[in-house]
Parts: sequence; structure tokens; C-alpha cells
Amino acid sequence: MRIMSPYTLKWLHGGYEQNDISTSIRESYHQIYNASLSRCMPWLLGMYDARGELRAACGVQTASQGAFYLEQYLDAPVETMLSARINLPVSREKIVEIGNFTAHDGASARVMYAAICLLLNQYHYSWIVFTGTRKIRNIFHRLHLQPILLTPASAARLGDTAQEWGEYYQHDPQVMAGELTNGKNTLRQTSMLLNLFTTLPDVPWITTVGESYVSGQA
Repeated sequence: MRIMSPYTLKWLHGGYEQNDISTSIRESYHQIYNASLSRCMPWLLGMYDARGELRAACGVQTASQGAFYLEQYLDAPVETMLSARINLPVSREKIVEIGNFTAHDGASARVMYAAICLLLNQYHYSWIVFTGTRKIRNIFHRLHLQPILLTPASAARLGDTAQEWGEYYQHDPQVMAGELTNGKNTLRQTSMLLNLFTTLPDVPWITTVGESYVSGQA
């Protein structure tokens, strides 16, 4: 893929909303996994190239917006499991869940993950948590990033709603966590991806205590 920089990031409402980002996510999951998603995550982030074409997208949820979707796979709150895994305290308010990921190609996927890292650092979050299939884990590997494994994601934890996900669970999804500052530093050292964004959008949700944000340039 020829990189059409600079890229533009745009936030839209998720949930049951119908827009170009939610449509792209639903169509992608149906094509790849035969899934029929009834709703997306609360906020959707789209990455558009210089021609205005949507190249990648994902869903986002913060702690202030309720329980994380992936906590259905866990035996304890995600901050408890992550704190135990790294032997350091982790504040729940500093964690963001990423999901509903889709990209037109591998290059767009890598640029999008760089964008997520850059943007959430800008918003002063510390960790992302996500459910990653083998393909997603390979993207992180190609970016020289090493997320932390928390637990395999079991469809049995979802009950009847697992049917919405079609063949998704045949792709070995695992619940993982990534430290944002280390990720940003690694990307700066190993690639030029962070330079593809000249401005970043403001945070679209209302921040709570511990979720501070300062607007500015990338």
C-alpha cells in the first residue's frame, strides 16, 4: 500500500449508531468472521487517508463508561489482573479498552495502531487492553511491540451473545494489555509511523477524575 499521508483521525458515536465507521466495522466482521454485531463500542475512531478514504477503524471504551467488554472473560477486574501480572499498581481510570478493529490492509493496520498509541498518550492514558486474534498479535509483533497476555478469551463466558461473533473464536483471541508510553517510545525508535499525523482530535468524552487531557499537536 502506498501511504497517503497525512492521515486524519475522527471520532464518531458508537453503540447502535449507523455511520461510515460502524458500517465498515460491521461489514468487516461479517466478511471475516461471519459475525453479526448488534452494537459497537461506545466511541469509534476512524483513520482517513489524504483522499478522505476510511482506511482503518476501531472502537474505544474508557473506565468511566462502564465495565469493559473484555472483563466478561476475566475472573477479576482488569486492573486487578494487570497489577498482579506486572507487580505494580494500575489505576482503572488510566485504562482504555480497544476493540472492533478493522483495516483495509496490513499497512493501514500498523498505521492505525500507531495512531491509537499516539492519541491515547496525548489524552494521558497509560494502558490499552484488547482482545487480540492471531492476526492482531502479529501486527504488534511487526511493530516490535510486546503486549502482556492476561487470559485466553472464551466464547463460553458470553452466553448466548457469543453467537453474534460467528467464527471469531476460531482465531485464538486472547485478552492482552499494552503500556502506552513504552509503545510510543518503541514506535519512535523503530518506525516513522508517528510522523504521519500532524494534528490530533480532542477527546470526545467527558473526562473523570484521573482522566486528564491537554489538547495539542502530535
